[in-house]
Amino acid sequence: MIIEEMQRYYGQRASVYDSSMGYDDEAKVRVLLPIIERVRSAMRGRQVLEIACGPGFWTQFAAETAVSVTATDYNPSTLDEARKKRLPLDRVTLLQADAYRLDLIPGVFDAILAVDWLAHVPLSRMEGFLAGAIRRVRSGSPIVFIDQLPGEHSVTGVFDDEGNPIQERRLSDGSSFRVIKHFLSDAQIEALFSGLAGELSIQRFPECRRVMVMFVTREGEGGVS
Repeated sequence: MIIEEMQRYYGQRASVYDSSMGYDDEAKVRVLLPIIERVRSAMRGRQVLEIACGPGFWTQFAAETAVSVTATDYNPSTLDEARKKRLPLDRVTLLQADAYRLDLIPGVFDAILAVDWLAHVPLSRMEGFLAGAIRRVRSGSPIVFIDQLPGEHSVTGVFDDEGNPIQERRLSDGSSFRVIKHFLSDAQIEALFSGLAGELSIQRFPECRRVMVMFVTREGEGGVS
C-alpha cells in the first residue's frame, strides 16, 4: 500500500531530510520566519502533540513556547535524527507512534501541530484522521497544519485510483517511491473540515511557499474533558 511506501521513503530519507528541505541553510530558514513565529505563537503555553515530527526542525520552535511537546513519528530513523538536535528534554518527549492511531499515544493535550503531514494523508483516511486528532485535544484547542504550496514542477497530473495526486521521489541510491502530495485549495480545505465543530482559518504565505491551516475546536466539542 502507498502508506507503507511513503513510510519507507521517509524512513530512508531521514539522514538527509533537513538538508533536502533547506533547514540547514540560514538564508532559507530566514524566509520561513513568518511561519516559525506563528508556530511559536499558536503553541505558547500549551501541551502539544506533534504529529510526524520528522527530524525535529519544527519541534524546536514549538518547544520554545510550549509547556510540553510530545513529538511523534512513525520512523525510528527520523527520531534518531531529532535526538541530535538540542531539544529541551525537560519539555520534549520523542515517541514512535502511528499518526492513524493517535488514541494509543499517552498524554493529555491542548494543541496539535503537524507540518508537511496533511498533504500526505490519503483521501480515504482523511475523515478518520481528522476525527482522531480532535478526540486527542481539550475543547477550544488549536489544531495546526502547515504544508507546502506548489512549486514549478510540483503538480504532476498523476493520480491513484482514489484520486490522490502522486509524485515519484528518488533517493541517492536510485530507489524510487510513490508519494501522495496534496496541494489543496481553500475550498477543498473548507470541505474537509465542514462536518467538524470549530473555527477554521487558512493563511497562505507565497513568499515561503507555505499554507497554515488552523482549526480551533469548539468549546465543549474536544475529545478530552
